[in-house]
Amino acid sequence: MAWCLDLDPSTNSKITIWLLKNVNNAEEIQKRLFDGHLKCCIIKASLIIDPFQIAVAANKALVAESLTTKTIFTEILFNLSISKNITSSLQTFGISATDKELLIVSIDNLKETSHSLNFIEGDEVDMKILNQFTDVNMVKKIYKISDVESKTMIC
Repeated sequence: MAWCLDLDPSTNSKITIWLLKNVNNAEEIQKRLFDGHLKCCIIKASLIIDPFQIAVAANKALVAESLTTKTIFTEILFNLSISKNITSSLQTFGISATDKELLIVSIDNLKETSHSLNFIEGDEVDMKILNQFTDVNMVKKIYKISDVESKTMIC
């Protein structure tokens, strides 16, 4: 049910993304992320139209000469945003205590991410149903997409 993709050949890396719904412990997940105990990136599913968005952000993070943020996982969140404000980017795309649908992102190290997935209380579902959780109006607002431009969005 996970979505996988090889990234830029120069990075020799692969991204794996899982979609979870009915997450019951988002507040605890958020705390563990901030404490550095979870080795993955966790993204609000409501702000993602297609997993390729995440792949592009991850690829950009991996090919960069240096990170703007502290970790590769926060760099992915930062790269999803059109803002250059790190805090705003992390707050917008990162997990909040009330989130019920999440995307878990791993770069290569599936063993560490598998441990993180076991901690999360939720149901893993097929990535094909991601659009059921996407808030198109919020995506349009965050990316400043006009009504005319939105007619070409893939949803």
